[in-house]
Amino acid sequence: MVGVAGKSKGCNTCRARKVACDQQKPACARCTRSNRVCGGYERSRVFVTVQPGAKKKHVYLKYSPSPSGSPTEVSPRAVETSTLTLGGDDQALCSFRERAPAYTLLQRHHESHNLVLYFLANCLPPDWSKSPSKSWITLLTELPIKTQALEVSGVALAAAAVGHKFNDPALVRYSHSLYTRGLQQLQRALWNRRLAQDDATLAACMALSLYEATACPNAGSEGYFGHCQGLLALVEARGIEAHCSGPGHQLFLGVRMPGIIYALENHSSSFLSDAAWLNQPWGQTPKTPFTQVVDCLAQAPGILQQVFLLPSLSPDQQIEACFQLIAECWQIDAKLDMVYAAMQGGSSDPLYWPVASKSPPQAAPEHTENLFPFVFHFADFETAATLILLWAVRVLLWSGLCNLYDGMFPNSCMLPADESVGPLRALGHRREYVSMAYHVCQSVEYLMQDEFLLAGPLSVTPALGIVIDSLRYQPGHAAVVAWLRAALDLVRQKGLGVLEHSR
Repeated sequence: MVGVAGKSKGCNTCRARKVACDQQKPACARCTRSNRVCGGYERSRVFVTVQPGAKKKHVYLKYSPSPSGSPTEVSPRAVETSTLTLGGDDQALCSFRERAPAYTLLQRHHESHNLVLYFLANCLPPDWSKSPSKSWITLLTELPIKTQALEVSGVALAAAAVGHKFNDPALVRYSHSLYTRGLQQLQRALWNRRLAQDDATLAACMALSLYEATACPNAGSEGYFGHCQGLLALVEARGIEAHCSGPGHQLFLGVRMPGIIYALENHSSSFLSDAAWLNQPWGQTPKTPFTQVVDCLAQAPGILQQVFLLPSLSPDQQIEACFQLIAECWQIDAKLDMVYAAMQGGSSDPLYWPVASKSPPQAAPEHTENLFPFVFHFADFETAATLILLWAVRVLLWSGLCNLYDGMFPNSCMLPADESVGPLRALGHRREYVSMAYHVCQSVEYLMQDEFLLAGPLSVTPALGIVIDSLRYQPGHAAVVAWLRAALDLVRQKGLGVLEHSR
């Protein structure tokens, strides 16, 4: 990474051929005359971390430059060795101890950028950068580096994900030190009135939040939900106008799901369910089906909050509140029907179809039977991510409707499904909300395919959590809940460590 006295300064191609190079740029004349591709003059870069307590043993990630300079052609390899030297000289590579030269060098933008590029290329599917609901994670390399918070936070996330992927505990441990520095840099940015409103600061907060979800450094979910709370506060302080276009809008899309899940956990509504926040950020961008499903989910925390307040009301107030809540639930159900119908009408091919399962049964020891020998295959990843969330929201919605009906009319479950309940319309097929839970279970295998990398677990987790919370206190669903918990454990193994500490 630094020049070594006496070493050739020729291009990589001439060095490999062991011939003299005239060092012309961008391509040397010797390579041009012999019709060879000039490999350029950029040397391999090495990221070095020190095994705690070791004196000479290092683990390092080496990046070899490609002639085209394409990020996808950078090929890292993890290496462990007892002595690391440059080119046979006796000059050892510097370790990443605090204030050591190599530690400082890693923080340079170019090296940080390379590690983040490798994370994007090897931990996330390439289609994420092209889909209509483009992930905010791609902004780690697209946003100008205006704050150290974004650079350090992005590298912390990348190091943790890469370390987990290649089972490199040293890199994972090093990511924790970067995470700590990222928190410090983020706090400084938030104290700066100008930087606090910058997209890069919100992106840094998002990166640290995802780091907590993946690495879970404090062995608990408190850190992750603390970040979610901070994200909500930062977005609300920035205002709606900051999230109507460009990176601000992209970041807002990323904030909504963890923000809503946080509100569900606390049974409290947030500004995300306000009409202005549900509509104005899309003044310049049409809503995708996935976005519309998230709109429906955004209203759930407020409804749950009102349900938990029912016992504090008088009998007459309870009846009035229940009628209002039931009306809101039916409106959301109609919206979900419209989204699903639009998805079906927008494609001449089926959205999904059953296929034989290729995975072993995912069940707790007391439920060893294969509950789902047939699973769903989908038209594409985005369709799968949309439908699994839509079905999960329906489980939450329909089970809630049944509970409200039973609370007002205790014998309503004894009536035929197509018969109205007092002044309320018939529930019909909505009584069978467990069928939607089955649909969620049958979608997991597709989304957890290796080709979807970290995107699969990120898409599956909210749906599984919603269904588990909806069914775990309902009688007769123990086998399905056990299957869902086993699926969550598989997701945890794929990179979301915070799930180990979920309820």
